[in-house]
Amino acid sequence: MKILMCSVPDGSLSNTLKPLLPRGNHYQVPIQPVGILRLMTWMEKVGYSSDIYDINNLRPSDEELIKNFKLTKPTVVGLSATLSHCYPSVKRITKILRELFPDVWIVVGGHLSGSANVLLYKTETDICVVGDGEIPFLKLLDYFKLHPTRRQLDHTELHQIKGLAFIDENHKLKVTGNAEQLSASDMQNPDLDKHRLGLQKFGGNGDLIHEFYEPINNLLNLTENLLQGDLYPEGLKFYEKSKNKKIGTIQTVRGCVARCTFCQRYTKGYRVYAPNDLESRIIELKEKYNVRGISLDDENSLSNRTQAYGTARIFKKHDIYWSCGGVRVTSVTYEDLKFYKENNMLAIRFGIESGSQKILDIMEKKFTTKDVYNAISNCKKLGVATATDQLMIGMPGETKETVIESAQFAASLKYLLGNDWNVSNPFLAMAIPREHLYMNIASK
Repeated sequence: MKILMCSVPDGSLSNTLKPLLPRGNHYQVPIQPVGILRLMTWMEKVGYSSDIYDINNLRPSDEELIKNFKLTKPTVVGLSATLSHCYPSVKRITKILRELFPDVWIVVGGHLSGSANVLLYKTETDICVVGDGEIPFLKLLDYFKLHPTRRQLDHTELHQIKGLAFIDENHKLKVTGNAEQLSASDMQNPDLDKHRLGLQKFGGNGDLIHEFYEPINNLLNLTENLLQGDLYPEGLKFYEKSKNKKIGTIQTVRGCVARCTFCQRYTKGYRVYAPNDLESRIIELKEKYNVRGISLDDENSLSNRTQAYGTARIFKKHDIYWSCGGVRVTSVTYEDLKFYKENNMLAIRFGIESGSQKILDIMEKKFTTKDVYNAISNCKKLGVATATDQLMIGMPGETKETVIESAQFAASLKYLLGNDWNVSNPFLAMAIPREHLYMNIASK
């Protein structure tokens, strides 16, 4: 069985043909395919191996895709579609695969699998993995060993695997429920060398892996990528001592402690990575990739205080400076922020979403505008960089008055920080399948 794991570009097809690597030739920045790499790490534990084709960052033409697919001759292809607007590329890639290899198994995972009903009927996708992929995809590989081609469907067996969506024997959509998840003790950061080998094989240059780490070469670059747009003396000191080094990302947790109504809860619960695994990754980023600043790429950082304090101590131990996002304003006190700053935290970004209490309640944020103001005020007192423009408009119940209320509140936060009062870049609420907002609208 020949397995090929592929990342999928997002956006319109016209935007998916200009490579993100090397940096500088595209407005988007390259993002490591962490989900695929985690899957590959888990697969190898039980004897499966695969290649990784980073289509999202390499963005090859149809001709290049065909050449590389023919080179690999896969019998199973896993496509990681992390965003809803990966759909055009999923349709394009699966069509090419099916024309080349009529019997190949095509499996799609990632957030787009929330639209499995569309994927399975409108593209050449055979099966979608819904939720965490490690356990259901491994069970699928066991199934594929016994059923080498897609013509050998055994619906009874597929029904037994949690976390799948497929077209059943009655030509109806079947979803087998939420996927089983790895326990926290089984989670680990993936092997980055596999990504380097994939870039070498399909992109001709394994050193492209260094392009995933943002260079620290000017203050604007630093403030945008690590300091949440704000610069305090500690950030300036970090810049002076870290010029020509790199900024990296790392995940310390999976999931979120909240249930906001606009969010597609792809991962259930809240699990933290083991401290020794985190420390090993931090050492690797520092020694192999020249990283001195790290942004936590978590959906929800710092909600487990014991784990968060331990992580901060590890950063301090290795002289790594850090920032984090997706933090709930009620998850950190003044004393917490003080401790994190003493342990090299430079910046923090809170999930504010709205300045209207009415809308916050509709979102089920479970905090108040006063909580938000206090958190931003604590950052100001301690000299921790933060941002204030993370606003979302368009939720059910939104009115002109609540939008103005949000803008005025955001302006008050900017004034608190000593910044100009202009509020920019609000996000629009988007109804995505498998989220509460989508189901609420669909039911009307």
